Amino acid sequence: MQALVRQHSTPQALVARAEMILLAAAGVGVRATAARLEVRRATVQRWRKRWTSSSTALSVLERLVDEPRSGTPATFTPEQICSILALVCEPPRRDGRELTH
Repeated sequence: MQALVRQHSTPQALVARAEMILLAAAGVGVRATAARLEVRRATVQRWRKRWTSSSTALSVLERLVDEPRSGTPATFTPEQICSILALVCEPPRRDGRELTH
């Protein structure tokens, strides 16, 4: 987990979560961790709880990744998005007609 924290390419959200877990392992309390990382106590508590309740068979990265968010499902499938982008990238002349707009 230290390597994850030290990598420059790691997203900062993952670094913060890893630091929360490392501080917990070092015996630092929730309030002190929240103050040190400048996050809410509830955030520290949430990630400590997720870490302890997640399966140890998962990798460290899989345990620190955010859960899917609720909300409206996507309107378009990835295949539809790809076909729309392919259509947009075609030259303006198509099917023998001049497309001006």
